[in-house]
Amino acid sequence: MTQESRADTYLLGSAGSTHLRYRLFNDVYMPGTLQLMSGMQISPDMEVLEIGCGIGDTACYIAQNLVPNGHVTAFDQSAALIEIADRQAAELGLENITFICAKAQDFPFPAERFDIAHTRYVLSYLSDAGDVISKTYGALKRSGVFLGEEIAQIYIRQGPTEWYERLGFWFARLIEIGGGDPNYGIDQMASDVLGAGFVDIRASAYWPVEDQQKLVDMLRIALSQEMKQNLVDLGVATETEVDEVVRELAKPNRDYVISASMAAQITGRKVSS
Repeated sequence: MTQESRADTYLLGSAGSTHLRYRLFNDVYMPGTLQLMSGMQISPDMEVLEIGCGIGDTACYIAQNLVPNGHVTAFDQSAALIEIADRQAAELGLENITFICAKAQDFPFPAERFDIAHTRYVLSYLSDAGDVISKTYGALKRSGVFLGEEIAQIYIRQGPTEWYERLGFWFARLIEIGGGDPNYGIDQMASDVLGAGFVDIRASAYWPVEDQQKLVDMLRIALSQEMKQNLVDLGVATETEVDEVVRELAKPNRDYVISASMAAQITGRKVSS
């Protein structure tokens, strides 16, 4: 069941045609998310909140495999992505999941409803990440747990190339233009989680087990679709410059290695009384 709300434009791409990039993204980062969740005692009947769910891959996995007797509420600001998420849940026959189209800043966080709240690579795009974390605190039941994942270090590479430096700058600039913080990582997230009132805070970072081809394809798709148009429209890059980088990413025999961004993971527990 989907509830509609106003959705703004995600500058890195949020049209339904970008769903393959989201699927590749999930393939790269989902193992780290599952490793994080494996250290928790998750009961099959728990209520879970997924903040910034994209096409719903993670939310559907949680609903199907971790809380089959519970419920997942997942939201994203893109109506196109929520439509894909709804379709995916229907294809899987999931009845214990609700997708909502809403911005994190506007989502109606209910009081003390959820046992777990999870977000992955969303907070750095927000101008008020700390406020969203505080609202999440209020939406958790007593002793509920917050799980946050963010970029700790943007892509590194072997073999310096000018096009690669351009790509990193473009990603960071679009995040800034959208009101986010491309440097939002483990330190700031931990500070915001602590400021919201969470206790038993734990922080870690890891390098995802990477499939080089999936990483390159993920970047190429992001750049060649909506990201390209936004870069040109905002005067950050020319169409020729973007096309040059897309061609580099499409080369079959590459002389460089791209590493997925190091992921920062934070957990915090709401006080029990």
